[in-house]
Amino acid sequence: MSQYPQSQGILRCRNELDDMYGGKQAFRFSPLQGPQNGTNTIFQLPQSRITIPASGNPPNSANWLTETFPQIYLDDAPLVFGTDYELSNAFQGVITWLNSANIPNQGNKLDCTFQWTWFTDTEIDNHLDHAANEVGFSVYCTSYDLNVPGPTVAAPVGGTIPSDIPDALYSAIIMLGAAFAARALALRFGTRYDTSSGDQSFSPSAMAERYTDLADKLEKQGYTARDDYYKGQGAQYYPSVVQAGYVLPNWTPPR
Repeated sequence: MSQYPQSQGILRCRNELDDMYGGKQAFRFSPLQGPQNGTNTIFQLPQSRITIPASGNPPNSANWLTETFPQIYLDDAPLVFGTDYELSNAFQGVITWLNSANIPNQGNKLDCTFQWTWFTDTEIDNHLDHAANEVGFSVYCTSYDLNVPGPTVAAPVGGTIPSDIPDALYSAIIMLGAAFAARALALRFGTRYDTSSGDQSFSPSAMAERYTDLADKLEKQGYTARDDYYKGQGAQYYPSVVQAGYVLPNWTPPR
């Protein structure tokens, strides 16, 4: 039996999905969305859920545990985050210029190196709570040590937060949480179309299939770990139920 904080659950689930903070990077991407006319101060990256350090901007950045900001280069010269620009919307990848002296003009070379995740901490947290429900708990952790908006500490049956979760069941929670997240990612890609331009192509349908396969494997592992635990305790996860009914004879009783 162990006590698990929220951060450990999120990190372990991210590890199963290969969605660690800073695990995916676009190097010197160009162009950024937005007109380079010397007056426009708002640009957008072609990716959502951009990672930034916990001490950075915006104020809710405690949800992003990584060590790098998006790095913008103007004519190959690195600009300074917080002085020349800021990430005004990390979820949508919106960058706002702060220094009017170097706002990009037409003809300037503008590119950016950035990292992103498929899921925010809040999204991972919701999938893990769903997984906890599948194994008999209302929440997957014993303490909320991250400032993740959205989830609340709901009192389970009995009125208290579970103080201990069996290690085998916690492993099942992680696998199932990752499975639910992978299935959500497959659905996300399933709404997009395959595209190609020149020798470049993007196939969301192939990615949807890949994450569907991953979800199936993780789900099987999670439910197997759950059922093996309860069978090891001499019980079934779901009790056997037999229903018996009566069929009335098709005749009229004598008067």
